[in-house]
Amino acid sequence: MPRSIIALIVLIAALTVAVVALVLSAGSEDDPVPPSAVASTVTATTPTTGTPPPSDAPSSTPPPTAGLAYQPIFDDAPCSFDLPQERDPRCGWLTVPENRALDNGREVRIHVAIFPSEDPAPKPDPIVYLDGGPGGETLDALAFSFDDVWASLLTDRDLIFFDQRGVGNSEPSLDCPESLALGFDLLDEDIEPDAALAREVEALDECRRRLVADGVDVTAYDSAANAADVEDLRMVLGYEQWNLIGISYGTRLAQTVMRDHPDGLRSVILDSTYPIGADIISEAPGNLARAFDTLFRACEIDDACNETYPDLENRLFALADRLEGSPAAFVARDFLSGAQYDVLLDGAGLLGTVFQGLYSDDIFPQLPQMVADLEQGDTAIASLLTSNDIVNAQFFSFGMHLSVQCREEVAFTSLDAIEAGLAAHPDLAELFAESINLSTPVFALCDLWQAGTADPLEARNVTSSIPTLVLAGTFDPITPPRWGLEVAETLENSFYVEFPTLGHGTSIAADCPTAITLAFIADPARSPDTGCVAAMDPVPFVAAPFDPDAITLVPFEEDIFGFTIVGVVPEGWESVGPGVWSRGSTGLDQTTLVQQVIPGSFAESFVLGLYEEQLGLDAAFEFDRTVTAGDVDWRLFTGALDRFAVDVALADGDGIIGLILLLSDGIERNDLVAVVLEPALQAYGAF
Repeated sequence: MPRSIIALIVLIAALTVAVVALVLSAGSEDDPVPPSAVASTVTATTPTTGTPPPSDAPSSTPPPTAGLAYQPIFDDAPCSFDLPQERDPRCGWLTVPENRALDNGREVRIHVAIFPSEDPAPKPDPIVYLDGGPGGETLDALAFSFDDVWASLLTDRDLIFFDQRGVGNSEPSLDCPESLALGFDLLDEDIEPDAALAREVEALDECRRRLVADGVDVTAYDSAANAADVEDLRMVLGYEQWNLIGISYGTRLAQTVMRDHPDGLRSVILDSTYPIGADIISEAPGNLARAFDTLFRACEIDDACNETYPDLENRLFALADRLEGSPAAFVARDFLSGAQYDVLLDGAGLLGTVFQGLYSDDIFPQLPQMVADLEQGDTAIASLLTSNDIVNAQFFSFGMHLSVQCREEVAFTSLDAIEAGLAAHPDLAELFAESINLSTPVFALCDLWQAGTADPLEARNVTSSIPTLVLAGTFDPITPPRWGLEVAETLENSFYVEFPTLGHGTSIAADCPTAITLAFIADPARSPDTGCVAAMDPVPFVAAPFDPDAITLVPFEEDIFGFTIVGVVPEGWESVGPGVWSRGSTGLDQTTLVQQVIPGSFAESFVLGLYEEQLGLDAAFEFDRTVTAGDVDWRLFTGALDRFAVDVALADGDGIIGLILLLSDGIERNDLVAVVLEPALQAYGAF
């Protein structure tokens, strides 16, 4: 059978739907904003109000740190990742032992970014984000997610991010590019699960040998070590207390900090909770079946969804059976690099795509439409979701994932338990046969990885009196709401909130949960007002039909490359970068308007060629017509990307080139050209 495109299912909140608008935005930016911190060393305890300032000169003598046999050190340094626009965090490196139980001189360096509050006099206790995975890369994803996801938390506190040990920019990195490359190679291969597993073991063996040759101790990367890193960072930065927000695996890490280092915690938010005592592998089929049923029932009781996509459950599994015998073929794209991949989507791959889609409320409302489209041979939505998975896979350290899961999960489960979980849900058997980390194949990976076995404490839930907000999403396919309730029962000062229209990662997914999150951080002793939950919009399974007459244009002014552009954009379209606006009517809506200025004089063929390469067009740009706006002659070109039309207008100015681009669904293209692109040409001003 073809290799499932979801061979690896991770416990990480989805970064974002990989929209072309993000790529266009990234391609138009100036160099990253230079960080404010200079290379200096902070080793002394610093003030606990606001962001601790870097020292003016390095200190060669670390301060005493009570109870530690080593001295954690923080070095200010330039940020090693692409910064979110108009953000200037303080970055640096936390240096601690790789294995605190050994005095062998090996160290890890953890890359940290402190984003200052919008309040000039912030509260003394910042917010610290603990990412999912395990193995989720935090810092590199911020360029895509910061303003939409995190900026709302900067109202009166600093916000701290870091790449956990073994992950991303931290050193050493336990990334396994050998495994990632294999996953891409297998996207269109007709291969049985056993053969695919053998190749995965071979790739991971190559990865492990490389890491061990570099001196990496793969047994030193687990939640207890991660939690000690969090505590060391707090102490070396000089904060008396701070507030943790963990999502997914980040909640397990947060619980470990609560257990091992409680004194530094003012409050904790557990979002999409992963109990330390849970057996995530054997329980995964049941958790997914519950989420599938949530989707089916939600569509059934929604009149528009039930009318448009009746009998969704039977149709999904019938389609999966059909695709097992005759996979769907399409092209998916890496929107970061522009690479294209041929994909075969079999039945397990379809179910895996639904699995991943249930993580995000931007995506799962479109899943019924994807099923209906695939029944008719339309692979556009499936291609977009696969492209999103391709992007997300590159923000993940599989080696770190294995070290944590093999030590803390696989060591405490059994083949009998996993097989019993699968036997209860035979309709999901094909999917989990191809899931190398949430089913029986994980034993072969852990036998290879040799990460050891954690203390039995890592299989028991935590008790604590620290004020804790526990959040859950009803559609969550991997950390079900009952897990949140289970953990809340052992936390005496906890508040539990479930959001019936959200999935995995709720605290920053919408205005209501964000308001609850901020209210809790402001006063952790008080139960936050949850009245907004009942007022949240229902799941928009069926989008309203496109109405070009409903578009209203409003003026804008943007500074790009030192030039001021004025013009018009549709009201309500979101700015996602300099001169880039996205309609975003659904989580998969790719409709984008770009209005840019390019300094210099370049041939049309050169500019068009850059966009053809960046977007990976199926059909190269062809000249369409000339439009005269005032005294400017715009030359219009059109190309194609899957079912999307790409219209580009170019005009020469005095040493600059004006550019307007419209990406639109082919069905809506003519209307959008008439009501958006052509008025934009008339209003554009930069010459």
